[in-house]
Amino acid sequence: MRNLPGLRDLTAAGLIALAVLSGAALAPGAARADALLSGTIASAAGEKMGGVTVSAKADRSTITTSVFTDEAGNYYFPPLANGKYRVWAQALTYLTAGANVDLGKKTRRDFVLQPIKNREDWIRQLPGDELLAALPGDTPEDYRMKTQVRKNCTGCHSASYPLQHRFDEQGWNKILDLMKHVNVLGVYSGPEHKATPNIDFHQKELAAYLARARGPGESSMKFKLRPRPSGEAARVVFREYDFPMEHGHAASMDGSDWSLGTKSSMNHVAGVHDAQMDFDGNLWITFAHTSLETTIARVDGKTGAVKNFKLDDQRGIAAGTHGITRDENGILWFNTRSNVQRSRGGLGKIDPKTEKITVYLPPEPMSGTAGTLDADLNGNVWVTAPDGALRFNVKDERFTEFKSVTYKNQHGTATVYGLAADRTGNAWWLLMAQDLVDYSDLKTGKSGEFKLAPEKAVLESLTPEQKKMYETFQPPDFNTPFAWAQAPRRMGADKNGDYVYVGNSFGGTLAKINPETDQPYQIGVDKDHNVWTNLWSTDKVAKYDPTAGKWTLFDLPTRGTESRHISLLERDGQPLRVVIPYERARKIAVLTPRTEAEIQALKAQAAR
Repeated sequence: MRNLPGLRDLTAAGLIALAVLSGAALAPGAARADALLSGTIASAAGEKMGGVTVSAKADRSTITTSVFTDEAGNYYFPPLANGKYRVWAQALTYLTAGANVDLGKKTRRDFVLQPIKNREDWIRQLPGDELLAALPGDTPEDYRMKTQVRKNCTGCHSASYPLQHRFDEQGWNKILDLMKHVNVLGVYSGPEHKATPNIDFHQKELAAYLARARGPGESSMKFKLRPRPSGEAARVVFREYDFPMEHGHAASMDGSDWSLGTKSSMNHVAGVHDAQMDFDGNLWITFAHTSLETTIARVDGKTGAVKNFKLDDQRGIAAGTHGITRDENGILWFNTRSNVQRSRGGLGKIDPKTEKITVYLPPEPMSGTAGTLDADLNGNVWVTAPDGALRFNVKDERFTEFKSVTYKNQHGTATVYGLAADRTGNAWWLLMAQDLVDYSDLKTGKSGEFKLAPEKAVLESLTPEQKKMYETFQPPDFNTPFAWAQAPRRMGADKNGDYVYVGNSFGGTLAKINPETDQPYQIGVDKDHNVWTNLWSTDKVAKYDPTAGKWTLFDLPTRGTESRHISLLERDGQPLRVVIPYERARKIAVLTPRTEAEIQALKAQAAR
């Protein structure tokens, strides 16, 4: 436990760390920003439209800025650099309107949105939550199938990806034949591979259900779209940074045009997994797919220029990563793992100022690192292991291991996914496949555990045949759970308060835990105790105010984002910035709130 691990010091020019400046990502965004862009959005009927997404991207830039119209249909961008821009406005069930704009000191550009007449055309625009909500679920039979879609068909992609298409029953059967042999890494294992029990058992019913909803005939889906953003949700600004593909390749679509639907993640398009902002406003990302160039990367917050850092794996492939965190001194920490052999993982550190990389390896017989990290307030970095959590003391460069109470049992292997460190210095980690929450006790050096309550309505809806199937069911991985699973995936701690929060990704709930009482109640947390979470199966971010018990939803400007992480940066004298990486769309977004007073000031400037 107390052995000093092996470590390697690396620099950006060292043997296994290679920094590559991507010239294709250079952008003119660092020019002086003093031009004002504003306008009004109206429908073809003359109605002023609130909550419309308006985006602007300068020629040759990799940065898109987006705002939303207020209740009167007016929009106000923050000051932008002078130059030529593409500007476009979008709202669900309306055609996209756009124009090329030569932005000067003050520029006004109004748009009129025309309604979409073809139902399939606006269905293609929809984010995943709208499609899931519209699936039929009023009868017991439909409710059971809707549950299976929610629990088995949204683990690795948003519901918008398959449900934007229509297939007959035979077509859906072919898709299910394929997907029941695809693992959590997206790898097709072949027809001889043992099929995923959930899909295999329910396949006939699922294919018929999906054909009624998204087949060639009259659809059983009932759409009731959410209102467009208003109030706080309509005041925010998004800056989205493109992350370029390798070797000059480019995706055919990037989610900016909703009418094209949700993009595929094939052909090396996806990969941007977690992201943090450093104290200078630059973005650092981990890359979770196989790459020849990128273990981690830095995106310049002003220009969008990308700098890749490669740690060598094997055969010229870059070592893989998954999670990243920032400690209170601004140092960034990330896990490392082989993309070739999935061997024991390490703990990486990079100082954003010097770009010096150090990799620490847990000593034998400890487990290697897994994919999620957090820094406590006592000089330690916590990182998950496959069977527990590791605490790394930064000063002493020493690992301490905490094993999960449960690892292997009659339900299979309880692999660890999410982790957070609370304000007392203890860590909490999530065993997603079995709805278990484990935690460290620093006083005793031991671990504790409790189980989250299941979805009661789902349990009560099971047929005798389903109950019998689940008696011997073992989830093949954490993305194919029990029907009643909450599936705690990732979490965050209020380091200025008393609670730890868990995002239950298949249960669609937020669990609140008091470390003093261990009572689950219902995942960056800001200094005002608001809980921010990315809704990874749709294109939204949510904020929960625990004092008021109020949720606020923020629409992301891109379709098919599939965000798998969220992080916050709060610095004295600077606005809150919420960082959201888009795994499928290959971008990193920064949400910045604006007050009503700030909007009114921009309105006054535009009117002068």
